[in-house]
Amino acid sequence: MSLKKKWYKKTILSYLPTLYLTIAVIVLAAIFVVSEISLEEAKRTNHYSTKSIVDSLETPLKSVERRILEELRFGDALYYFFEWKGTGTNRLINFEANKSLRQLVTEYPVIHSIYLYRIKDGMVLSMNAFEPLKDFGDQAYIMSLAQQPSVGRSWSLPRIYKDSTGTEQQNVPVISLHKRTQLPMGNEGLIVINVSMNVLLKNIGQMIDPNTTYLHITAGEDQVVYTSPTPDRQAVMNTISSRYLQWKFESGIQSRVSFDSLQAISRIWIGLGVLCIVISFFYTLFITKRNYRPIENIIQQIQSFPDKRVAEKGLPTDEFSFIQKAIERLNDENMQYEAEVQEANQQKRKQWFLDILEHPDSFDEDKWQEISDRFGYPASFPFAAVTIIEIDHYAAFEEKYKKAYDQGLIKFAMSNVLHEYFHELSSLWPEWTRLNRMSVIHFAASAEQHEEWLARLEKFRVWVAVNLRLTVTIGLGEQAERWNELHRSYNEAVEALHFKMSRGSNRTLSYSETISQRSSNIHLYYQEMNALVHDFRLGHADWKERLQQLLSSLQHEVLTNEENLHLLHYFKSLLEQVLDQLPQPLQEQWKQQLLPEWDSLMSLEYMGDIVPRLLELLLGAYDSYLAHVQSKDTSLTIHSIRAFIEDNYNDPELSLHLISERFKLNSKYVSQLFKEQLGINFADFVMDLRIQHAKELLLSTNCSINEIAARVGYDIPLSFGRAFKKQVGVSPSDYRKNMAADTPRET
Repeated sequence: MSLKKKWYKKTILSYLPTLYLTIAVIVLAAIFVVSEISLEEAKRTNHYSTKSIVDSLETPLKSVERRILEELRFGDALYYFFEWKGTGTNRLINFEANKSLRQLVTEYPVIHSIYLYRIKDGMVLSMNAFEPLKDFGDQAYIMSLAQQPSVGRSWSLPRIYKDSTGTEQQNVPVISLHKRTQLPMGNEGLIVINVSMNVLLKNIGQMIDPNTTYLHITAGEDQVVYTSPTPDRQAVMNTISSRYLQWKFESGIQSRVSFDSLQAISRIWIGLGVLCIVISFFYTLFITKRNYRPIENIIQQIQSFPDKRVAEKGLPTDEFSFIQKAIERLNDENMQYEAEVQEANQQKRKQWFLDILEHPDSFDEDKWQEISDRFGYPASFPFAAVTIIEIDHYAAFEEKYKKAYDQGLIKFAMSNVLHEYFHELSSLWPEWTRLNRMSVIHFAASAEQHEEWLARLEKFRVWVAVNLRLTVTIGLGEQAERWNELHRSYNEAVEALHFKMSRGSNRTLSYSETISQRSSNIHLYYQEMNALVHDFRLGHADWKERLQQLLSSLQHEVLTNEENLHLLHYFKSLLEQVLDQLPQPLQEQWKQQLLPEWDSLMSLEYMGDIVPRLLELLLGAYDSYLAHVQSKDTSLTIHSIRAFIEDNYNDPELSLHLISERFKLNSKYVSQLFKEQLGINFADFVMDLRIQHAKELLLSTNCSINEIAARVGYDIPLSFGRAFKKQVGVSPSDYRKNMAADTPRET
């Protein structure tokens, strides 16, 4: 349902003035920031310009000072001038010194004049004259320097230089640098360098634009050195002091509007911005209160409800939290209800599925019609069948996917892929009836459609193996033409999977094909296992070959899983009885190594995997037994005694006494030898041998019980019957009746 967003539009319009005021504040703030940035940038530019002027003044003066120091240190002319002893002529010395002074003036155009003052005779050598101090025009400056105890500064303050020669160099503003000679003590005299202020400052006018900037330079106590033609001292932006010259440089921008005025305008902008913020604040309060009224009405309506379960989710902290919790509660209840309904439908559907397949007596035609109408399955069908898809090696599957969520995800994928393969072909109803089994009812319109179902089912099996990295075995039930026959088809599919151990996993097992191949000779394996276990202790030469034949035949027999497992457990129990009577080393090997390996084989699902490993295990045990027996020194003796007993087992007089006389051995030693070498006492060995031959005679001849007893060494038939029943578990007559049905007899 489309609703008019009246409140939405009203809210937007009500906040537009605040938006515009905010934009105005932002613009004013931007103008203020730009103005401040511009002022700071102008100040920074002016500072760099002034600093470059300071550097342009200091650089030539520092160069002059360095050159003078070099001349004083290394120049011979000045050295000889100040070192004159007062005897002889000094014209040549004066000439050389004057020449050096003129060379310095030539090298540095900024120098106005240079003169030397020699203390010892009070003479002054300038560029134009050599005269006494009292006649020299700059006498006052020299006298002031003579009164100073040491040099306090490099360059003097600006002064007027006076020359006594009457040249154009008189009354020229200069700054002077003086150095005492000779170095390092400086007691011989002075050298004074005068730099013309006019030459020094002539380039400043080229470095500044008097229309935009001004510069005011003072020395000492506000002695004006230089000032712009139209200085505006009220707008000083930068002040730089030169320690080298001891001058102060003040600079700024030539403007009709002072910086104070610009800053005042910026403050006005800030004031306007603050005013806009205050107006926006109170306007926002007013509009918000007016727009809040619909929300307040909603809260009052919710609070008027008698249901107070909102508090169960915690006390709300504000109005929107209160509304949100109410909506969440309503949404939770709705989702919970839908989930419960969906879960109930799934459980009910699965229960109906199980009832149809496992408890059809609880169903009738009306209930089946209801299911058909509800889930869209055909009420009547010409062809249907039940298929069971079983995950192979489910213990390994659970180990690989330990979380129930991961297992459910794999099963969900299998169900979806099954629908993808068959949704266009026919209708099907799949359900996971066991942890490792998915049962599927397949409805087909014809036998041809069923054949296509089988072909696609094979493709589905291959897809699972390739993409899900697990294998499945598929059991197929026979055709059902009514819903109440699905129970039979389901049982047939289950029965087909019972032969997975014999026929192998990761394949399709058809009930009809499997039942037609089922073996009915299982009792023969019990007989052969008994014989093999009996001959294990005797060490017959053909024991290994017989074991291979037994296991190979068992591998190819079509038996149920239960029958295969029972045969293997029976064989294991017989071997345990024999091995428990063997020497201790062989018993320990069986219990610690062979028995755990045997038990691990029982977890395999295919006889084709079990038989080769079981054969290797038993052959190893048999080889260990033979090696133990043959390692004894008495193995030849016991072999001879055993051969004698096997040849004369039917002699009623066969006993330990007869053996001891025949082999010239003590009867107790013979009994001990049997126990150590064969793991069995003499009487049991003879009885086992006689009963084994008696079993063969019972199955292969028609002789009476008494005749057979006599032929195996029993004079008294009653003793034979007791021994036979003790050994086999049944009487000789019952054994012949139950076990000799398929065995041809001789007379």
